[in-house]
Amino acid sequence: MNKKNGGSWKIILSGSGGQGIITLSRVLAHAGISARLNVSFLPAYGAEMRGGYVYSMISLSTQELISPVISQADIGVFMDENSLKMLKQYLKNSAWLLWNSSLIKPDGQIKNYAIGIPASEVAEKIGSVKIANMVMLGGLLRILEETGFPGREKDIAYGVKEIIKEQKNINLNMLAISEGKRIVDEVIRNG
Repeated sequence: MNKKNGGSWKIILSGSGGQGIITLSRVLAHAGISARLNVSFLPAYGAEMRGGYVYSMISLSTQELISPVISQADIGVFMDENSLKMLKQYLKNSAWLLWNSSLIKPDGQIKNYAIGIPASEVAEKIGSVKIANMVMLGGLLRILEETGFPGREKDIAYGVKEIIKEQKNINLNMLAISEGKRIVDEVIRNG
């Protein structure tokens, strides 16, 4: 399943308001900065406080970045059904696809290099459904490793500490990231 990306990763992350897409994206952007990559982060969201659409485009690269807009993403991370339907058109045919299988049921829209993570269920078992985004981040990190991402555990920890301020929440988020990474690692090793 190894697909090297040649030093550039274009990622679309999407869900509904309140699912932590912006937090996940900010953690990932800070991790990229810690790994000494060029980073662009373009968030977009509806006017609603909760429940509206939310997505972000993140580019991580060893090369200079020209634009934050992504028309063909290498990786898509989707927290709910509507976000997948709305943004799957921005994925390359060969893109990795991670979806929250607690909220999205696979159908013909799920292609190769696709992995479902029961992020909401896993997060609830860990302690709070609010950290489902970090379970998904863990899965994304495993995919990034698979594609040659130079970031390490210390870079992710840096990103978490930059965005999450309370120590007990940092620990909970790091646990969620580890669990998401473990789930995707298992799929890749057995796949």
